[in-house]
Amino acid sequence: MNNYHFTIVVRDARSDLAELEDKFFEAGCDDALLCCYNDTIYLEFDREAENAEQAITSALDNIRSLGFKDLIVEEKGYSTLAEMAERAGMTRQALSLYAKNKRGDGSFPRPMYGLASKSTMYYWPEVATWLFKHGKLNKSHYEVANAPV
Repeated sequence: MNNYHFTIVVRDARSDLAELEDKFFEAGCDDALLCCYNDTIYLEFDREAENAEQAITSALDNIRSLGFKDLIVEEKGYSTLAEMAERAGMTRQALSLYAKNKRGDGSFPRPMYGLASKSTMYYWPEVATWLFKHGKLNKSHYEVANAPV
């Protein structure tokens, strides 16, 4: 068994955190931390499973059993350099040097959004793959980013 860390945003959850905490726990999310930011509920999981796909799928199934349907796995989408650096255990500055091709082999993935606003966002699965191939990301983070969920 391996341990996988990932975050699921429950966009259709609107309730008291204390009430939700018990519901999620009883639904099998006893390995998740229930959080809220700007009235948006999300769960940070540390789930043991044979593989990342199984870990994420089982967590989604647990949440769906409560009737929630609008679910987002953060690690499957777009991220800022700061978010990606935190996931990789790097500083934002170090990751920025790779993104600007001042370090590395010049093949860092290009940003996807936010170029005009100067708030660039990258597709995390692409960056996770690049970081993993260059020895900068652990295998479980790579597997979560690339799990076919």
